[in-house]
Amino acid sequence: FLFAMKQGTKVYLNVYDLSPANDYLYHVGFGLHHSGIEILGKEYTFAGGAGIFDHSPQEAPGAKHRERLELGIFEGTSSDVSSIINDLRTQFSPDSYNLITKNCNSFANAFSWALLRKVIPPHVNRLADLGNCCSCLLPKKLLENSPVNDSSSSSSGYQVYGGQGRLSSSGPGKSEMMRNSFSGSGNTLGGSSTGSHNTNNGGMGIRNILGKNNTISANKGSDDLTDRREKARKAALARLEKRSNTLNGQ
Repeated sequence: FLFAMKQGTKVYLNVYDLSPANDYLYHVGFGLHHSGIEILGKEYTFAGGAGIFDHSPQEAPGAKHRERLELGIFEGTSSDVSSIINDLRTQFSPDSYNLITKNCNSFANAFSWALLRKVIPPHVNRLADLGNCCSCLLPKKLLENSPVNDSSSSSSGYQVYGGQGRLSSSGPGKSEMMRNSFSGSGNTLGGSSTGSHNTNNGGMGIRNILGKNNTISANKGSDDLTDRREKARKAALARLEKRSNTLNGQ
């Protein structure tokens, strides 16, 4: 027994996929991941509504297990583990969950540090770290829900990976928003300021305006031509009269 205690207890990080996109993102150091710390035959994690809870190793509900990483050896007892968990419950309370700033990976990192003075690999929570700069743009309801939750908890989170409960938006779709933005009654170009008008009336109004403008332009052009002709006629008569007077004087 003393030899076993001297050896210590291995601590593992179980990493899960929350999206099929991880098959591509994982190889470039990114991904939508859930994680939990495995020690003494239990896996501990954190979720909104449930707080810190444990379950069977490598069996997080609603997530696909990807890898098991050995973090190190804990030189302590089961009582020490329980004491550390109790200390962390204050920081990771059920209502303190945030998808970006305080999620399951944040807890795994804090638990690993308390046990081993080691942090978890950075790729596990890298996407959330990058999302921290734009978290203010995300709905509060989304940030408070966790993708993986305690099956005995009454909290209704969402699952990003497969099946029912997939993350979705309850708001109007893009096409519906477009329809709403460009629907409703209004005034058409060339129409009156009251009442409703259809597209044909609007088209007739445009044509009427264009026709009026064309008529004005045509009339103006015709008047200019008449003026020039009249001036040319008067000039010709003046020259003819001047020449006639010259001949009579000879």
